[in-house]
Amino acid sequence: MSGRPTESAIDLGDQLSRERAEPRQAGSVINISALDHVHLYAPDIEAIAAWYERILGLKILEASKRLKGRGLYLTTPRGQYCATLFTGKPPSDGDHTTAFRVPGSVFIAFGEALPHEEIVSRDGDLLQAAEADDHALAFSFYFVDPAGNHLEVTTYDHDKVRAWKAGLS
Repeated sequence: MSGRPTESAIDLGDQLSRERAEPRQAGSVINISALDHVHLYAPDIEAIAAWYERILGLKILEASKRLKGRGLYLTTPRGQYCATLFTGKPPSDGDHTTAFRVPGSVFIAFGEALPHEEIVSRDGDLLQAAEADDHALAFSFYFVDPAGNHLEVTTYDHDKVRAWKAGLS
């Protein structure tokens, strides 16, 4: 597939070994450095990977070969590993949302691209710009991928997005 980062763009083992060890907090067993990645499920992982590239700009990592067809690693355009796609059905018991953080300008550009024929809200209708949810600290759009995985695009550039959303009315 085209658009895949080269193996040298990111090596998962090297990325993990470069992380700085954090001192353990009193009373905790482990201190988490950051969220590393999520698992997403779809019946056709090649097709869903193409959707993630078209809609969210995620790329398939060459290291996916290590999974021998069982899955695909996805990275951000900067090469940060963020998700693995596996063949299967998305969880249907409760809320299993995967949230992606973006700067305010990217959030606004996403909103201005709506409605888009491939971006469907959780209620099954095309997602609309006016559906940007104001959480007081952040703004979010909620939608689903073609396999039904719950997705969220979030920004913490609250003032910038609030001003943009006010202009939609």
